[in-house]
Amino acid sequence: MALRKKGTQKFNNRLIEFLFNPAALPFTLAFTTLAVLFVAFRMKGIEQAYLLNNIQSDIQKATIRNKELKASRAREMSVPRLREFAVKYDLKEPGPEQIILIP
Repeated sequence: MALRKKGTQKFNNRLIEFLFNPAALPFTLAFTTLAVLFVAFRMKGIEQAYLLNNIQSDIQKATIRNKELKASRAREMSVPRLREFAVKYDLKEPGPEQIILIP
């Protein structure tokens, strides 16, 4: 096992003494708090970006589904398709007395 140099241990002790010195402790706590908050805000920003991406994907899927449904409705309401329904269900065009105009 490798032995540590005395200089490294001495440096570590001096660093710990400096960081927990009553004069430097407020700066140490402020820096640590800022670092933790920076990481937390960054992680929340990334999480929000993923959620936004999922929502945009859902919107695209809904838009495509809406276009498909509109196309299906247009096919069902086409004149040839309505004539097929009329023949199938034995329907006739309404007479003039059956048509009511709503102003």
